[in-house]
Parts: sequence; C-alpha cells; structure tokens
Amino acid sequence: MKQTEIYDSAVIGGGVMGCTTALHLARGGMRVVLVERGGLCGEATGRCGGTLSLMYVPAILVPYAIRGRELWKDAPRWLGRDVGFNDRHGLDIAFTDADGETLRAEMELRAAAGAPIEIIDGNQARKIEPALSKDIVAAAHCAQDGHALSYLSGVFFHRALARAGVDIRVGTDVFGVEGGDRGFVLRTAKQSIRARRIVLAGGVWMRKMIGWFGLDVPIIGRVTQETISERMPPILASGVRVFRDISLKQAANGTVLVGGGRGSRWIEDADRETVELDPAVVNQVMMNALGSARRAVPALAVARAVRMWTGIEGIAPDNMPVIGPLPGTADVFTIGCQRSGFTAGPFMGRLLADALLGRQPEMPIFAPAFDPARLLSMAPVDRERGVPTV
Repeated sequence: MKQTEIYDSAVIGGGVMGCTTALHLARGGMRVVLVERGGLCGEATGRCGGTLSLMYVPAILVPYAIRGRELWKDAPRWLGRDVGFNDRHGLDIAFTDADGETLRAEMELRAAAGAPIEIIDGNQARKIEPALSKDIVAAAHCAQDGHALSYLSGVFFHRALARAGVDIRVGTDVFGVEGGDRGFVLRTAKQSIRARRIVLAGGVWMRKMIGWFGLDVPIIGRVTQETISERMPPILASGVRVFRDISLKQAANGTVLVGGGRGSRWIEDADRETVELDPAVVNQVMMNALGSARRAVPALAVARAVRMWTGIEGIAPDNMPVIGPLPGTADVFTIGCQRSGFTAGPFMGRLLADALLGRQPEMPIFAPAFDPARLLSMAPVDRERGVPTV
C-alpha cells in the first residue's frame, strides 16, 4: 500500500482480541493494518497460563467463553494449525466451609448460564484427582476445561494474518491519533498511518488510548504471575484452582504451572511497570503461590520452582469487558479488558469484526454491559477489595 492510500481499518494492539478482529476484518474484504508496539501476543496473551476455563469468568460471559473454547479447539480450521489444545477436566477447590459456600453460590450462577459445572465434596474431588489434599471440603467440577499454548499464539496468528493480507506492523508504537477529512491519522515514530476506522485493542494500555480522544476511564493494571516447576512424574490430569487464590496445571513434559498467588498487585501505568512493581511483593506473591500449591497437592512439596514471570491485564471496575463504539467519536471502537480473555478472545474478536462488516453477530457484542460509555461515570478500582468476581 502506498503512503497516500488509506486502510479500511487500523487495529491498535496485537493481543488475542486485536489479532482475531484484524484477521476476520481482512477475511471479510477490508484492507487492514495491525499495529503492535512489541510482538504479537507478547503481553497479557502470551504471558498467561493458557487456561481455557468456564469457571473463572463472570456468569454473563459464560456463553462467550464456551464459544471461545470451541474456537481454540477448532483452531486448525480457522487459524490454520493446532494450538496445542488440551481437553481436560477442571476443579475449583475450597478448604473452608465459608469458601465452599461462596464457591457454590458463584458456580451456581455460571451453571445457570450454561457452564457444565457441578458442586462436589472433597472425597469426590479426590476420586477425580487422587493427589489432592485431604483438607479439601468442597469443589466445583467442570467437564469442559482445557489448555492451549498461549506463549506460541503470536506465531500462529502472524502466519494467519499474513495469509489474510493484513499489513502487520510489529515494533511500532502509536503516540496518538488525529482526525482527518478522510478518516484518522495514527502517529508513529516511523511513519503516519491513515485509516477510515480504528479499533483500540490495547489491553492495559486502553486507558491511554481512549485518552487520545479526550476521555478518561478508570481502567487499571492487574499484575498476574506464573511460576513453573521442574519436571515431575505425572501428578495432575485436571486443571485445578484453589478458590480465589491460584491455578495449577501439569504439562505433558511434567512441569507444573502455578498461576496467581495472594497479594496486592495493581499498577496505574503499564509503561512504568518496572518502577511500580515492587520486587519484594512479587517474590512474596510467588512464595504464597507455592505454599498454596503444596497445600492443595502435597506431592508438590518436593518440586523446585525454576522460573517465574509477570504479566499485566487491563481491568475495569466492574470486571467486565470494554467492547463497543467509543462515545463521542464516530468510527472508533474498543475491545479488551476482559477477565480470562484468552478463553473468549477469539470469539469476541470475531463478533466485533462481524459487526463492523455489517453482519449480524452470533451473540450481542455491542451490549450495555460491555459499553465503554459506562466507564465514564465509574469510580476507580478499589485496590483493597479488588473487583467483582461473578
């Protein structure tokens, strides 16, 4: 494309949602440019544990997560190759009666929304996973859990996007957007990019992107952590979560991935990650996570941690996605800030692309619960209490 030409759509942000939106827009006949400051799926998408679960999302998002999980399973058809999809059961376990009751209440909402979740006792949980602790008093069991290779998703998407004709601009930071008589101009250090419409898919950078259009929204960064162990004999066949604490899964090579951990981990500005992240807090969260893992699965007491990393996901105060037209500016749309966004991401991106192509989306995507306009009247995230979970 020549410098003087204009794209039909510019997608800013190359995570799972930005990539799938760009992919389906291009397949629908649009000329698309995808602009990413780093590498594709190199931030929250590539740094997550790859869990595909229906037990972590708010109940209203369960139908979207079900379809997203199906798309990951069907990746060879629409993405062009298998993404290491692993079909497994999921367990969410509780050690106290109080946690068990809260777990039951939350999971009943998700079950009513269509997730195949049942509440079982500790003995039933241990029949499914014998390695689990005898201290477990209750658990939620989902027959449709799973895992995919999130850290390779950028490679998979790059190939599919290139085949679809998307102009992929990695390593390109957008500093701002200006309106023009023929659309918008994206300002970058290399050259300006012109497009008729814009999709903001920046995740934790969404607040900054929306700020280009004169709006301030209370999106904040939630720090996620993953710790991986040395290789061990087979211990777990299911994906396991300790209620509101950590997640556990064992890979085919024997390593055990521990995600999460107790501790306050919020940052205001993702560009200041190295300044705002306290190494002492990160280390303490890792130790808390390993302690919880050993409590849940006593056999992990002998496992040594070999690596740990962090990621940052954008979170709105109500823990709901930010998807839809940006208020006050025509032809600017947002997609992102979804809890467990890796699971539903491919489906959300496809729905938004369908809407922008003038097609009828399979499920509502411009829904009031997702509308970016709702954020304008919201208070910031309460760092002590966190955000709603259901």
